[in-house]
Amino acid sequence: MRRVLLPTLIAASLAVLGLTAASADQPSPGAPSAPAVKPDKNDPNRIVCTREHVVGSNRPRKICMTVAERQRLKDQADRDMDISKHNLDSREDLKKGF
Repeated sequence: MRRVLLPTLIAASLAVLGLTAASADQPSPGAPSAPAVKPDKNDPNRIVCTREHVVGSNRPRKICMTVAERQRLKDQADRDMDISKHNLDSREDLKKGF
């Protein structure tokens, strides 16, 4: 019995020591991590989230995208508005006979 008990006890104590040593390398979940670096305000890859109201719903929806994506959407909307305004002006000119 002693021959079986001693190796089992040694293996169990080594396993416990190995687990505590491995867990010492990893930060605990409650421990504060390294301080987060604030992103630069001019960084085009900075993610900005807004809460936008969706038509037909009373719950606002969280929309997250980068500054560059927001700028690209704004530029596209501006181009679309310019094109539609130009088309509207040309139709009015046709009605007037220009």
